[in-house]
Amino acid sequence: MLAFFKFYFSRSTRAATFSAILFFLSALTTGGVIYHRQHALENRLLENLLWAGYQFDREVREFRLTLMESKRSDNVMVDDVLLRYEILFSRQSLFFQGEIGRIVAQLEDIEEVVKETQSRILEMETLLETLWDNPDGLNSALIATLLQDTVELQQLTGTILVETNAHVSHMRSEERRVLTHLYGLVLLLIILLMFSGGMLVRALILEGRSSHHKAQALEAKGQELNEAAKRAEKASLAKSEFMAVMSHEIRTPLNGVVGMADLLSEEVKTPSAKTYLAALKRSAESLRAVINDILDYTKIESGRLDLDVQPFDLHQCIDQLCESYTLREPKGKVTFSYAIDPALPRYVVGDIARLRQVMMNLINNGLKFTEEGFVKCHVKPLGDDNILVEVHDTGCGIADVDHSQLFSAFSQVDTSMARRHEGTGLGLAICKRLVEAMQGEIGVNSQQGLGSRFWFTVRMPETEPFTVYQAGDSQRELTTKQKHHILVVEDNPLNQTVARVMLERLGQRVTIAENGVEALELLNVDHGRIDLVLMDMQMPKLDGTETTQRWRDYEAVHQLPRLPIVAMTANVMPEHRERCMQSGMDDMIHKPFTRDELNLVVCRYLSNDEILAVDNVDGYSPKSHQSLGDTVGAVQVLDKRLCEELKSTFEPRALGALLSTFLMRLSERSARLNAYWQSEDRSALCQEAHSLKGAASSLGCAAIAEQASQLEQAALEAPLNELAIYLERLISLQVTTQQALEQESMLI
Repeated sequence: MLAFFKFYFSRSTRAATFSAILFFLSALTTGGVIYHRQHALENRLLENLLWAGYQFDREVREFRLTLMESKRSDNVMVDDVLLRYEILFSRQSLFFQGEIGRIVAQLEDIEEVVKETQSRILEMETLLETLWDNPDGLNSALIATLLQDTVELQQLTGTILVETNAHVSHMRSEERRVLTHLYGLVLLLIILLMFSGGMLVRALILEGRSSHHKAQALEAKGQELNEAAKRAEKASLAKSEFMAVMSHEIRTPLNGVVGMADLLSEEVKTPSAKTYLAALKRSAESLRAVINDILDYTKIESGRLDLDVQPFDLHQCIDQLCESYTLREPKGKVTFSYAIDPALPRYVVGDIARLRQVMMNLINNGLKFTEEGFVKCHVKPLGDDNILVEVHDTGCGIADVDHSQLFSAFSQVDTSMARRHEGTGLGLAICKRLVEAMQGEIGVNSQQGLGSRFWFTVRMPETEPFTVYQAGDSQRELTTKQKHHILVVEDNPLNQTVARVMLERLGQRVTIAENGVEALELLNVDHGRIDLVLMDMQMPKLDGTETTQRWRDYEAVHQLPRLPIVAMTANVMPEHRERCMQSGMDDMIHKPFTRDELNLVVCRYLSNDEILAVDNVDGYSPKSHQSLGDTVGAVQVLDKRLCEELKSTFEPRALGALLSTFLMRLSERSARLNAYWQSEDRSALCQEAHSLKGAASSLGCAAIAEQASQLEQAALEAPLNELAIYLERLISLQVTTQQALEQESMLI
């Protein structure tokens, strides 16, 4: 039975059932004990009633016998007579008072007898009262009178005793009758309880079987779902691999097309050749836009969309974007204009690339579907750090029934128009996901034949002013002021030519390696004269990630300064970027790339000014306020809020001394970390990194704290060459952090 319950019912159900049964039995036991005690008390009271009646009657008899002895004896025993009367009076008091008296008073048949008895005793008391002071008063006449009263009193007490016995017998008979009924009732309740318990057990058994069947069904369904999930995962993986392969296969030749078109733009002179070249560049850019749309949607669908949130100049972003449209050759009878609300904050925090992507998509759609009229873009603030972007056009408009599918993936309202204007049907779906990721919403107001108003809101908090790093020709001038030696590792001859010529146009010296083996041979010989490596990921003999790992190991063993290595690849999925970073690469540039995009990478790692990991064109200037605004990767060098709090808490001299001590001990910590790394003492390395993280965090040194946190997480399992990278970054961050603290006047 126990095994049966264990099989069908859970532990909690069994515990609850047994607890209920235990409590019920406890209640029955408690009730039985209470009834037994009450029954015992009632029996004791009845016994006391009988005993008191018997004692009362016996004392009357004893009093009469004492009087009779006094009558026969010559020596009158006054004291004995008085003593017997006192005892008689006390028995009478016990019989007619308290609980016994209450029961006697309820006996209606002897009510008159009781009154007569009490009256007789009181009369005797009157006759005997004088004997206390005059013992000689007990004469034969008084004794005769008392004997007569005693005889009558004994008859009365006998009657009382008989009636009392009869009452007790009746009470016990009634009690037995009630008890018999109670036994019957208890038996009935036990039968009903057994019946209900049986029904409960039956219900529990049925429920247990049902639960067991459901569990089996759920288990079977779970197995089916797991198999379906595995199939879906395999399909998703296959899709991702297919997308990666197709991306690489399409982007690799496309890189040659875009690069060559960019280079030819400075070679051709005739108007017709320029026209043909412009058409070629537009076609290549359109193809790249289609590929980017598909890859963007793949990222969003897999939940791997990352926002690069940094401060930027919002006005400059809008001006640069919209002026490129105003400078374009007008399309037929369509004009473009834009307006910025004066109240719009200039410096905000957000993802400038994603904001530009959404705005460009809406503006391009407006220009694409407008044959005559205008396209206007208006940007204004909404409050609560939100901004509103509106794009009005006088195009064909959209019917109300088609509004619902506008922001759906792979959906186009008018397929004939879509074929005429090209497109994947993913643009607005991507915009919707991007806007939602930026804590905003997107919508449309449109009537067919009257034009459309697309709008979206995004949250971009205002920030402090800073100097904007300009892109374009000024970047090229920055690079060409000093010539550097760049190693390009690329197996595709066309892409070799594109990269080499672009870099030479930017004033750089270029060496080509066709694979990873050749690159390692060149680096082993000329690593001191090479300033930057552009590394393709997929190459014969030795791919880019393995080449980078081997070179980082070589650097660590020979204690060489870190050489910047940038992945140059057509693979753009997040897992590919993660592979690059894990192998020891510093950055990525995606094929196909333009000369400006390539130049930005060169400026980032080779310019005379130390630009730390600027992730987009509109990032920070190398001469701007780096202490609180500059970032290393996506982490600020200093924690602005905490630095302000430290300034308000400490005296300037005390704060300066505290920070100076921290920086001085940071060198000692770095030496200890390096010693632990060389001795492969991972536990000590982890503890030292944890200690450094806490100290840096408490002093607002955010970049050092983040790097120490990454080192702590990787200390126990990561390869030694990867740990060496973290140690090198910590050493470089010491100088950067000290400069930032000095610019904030926190070091005295």
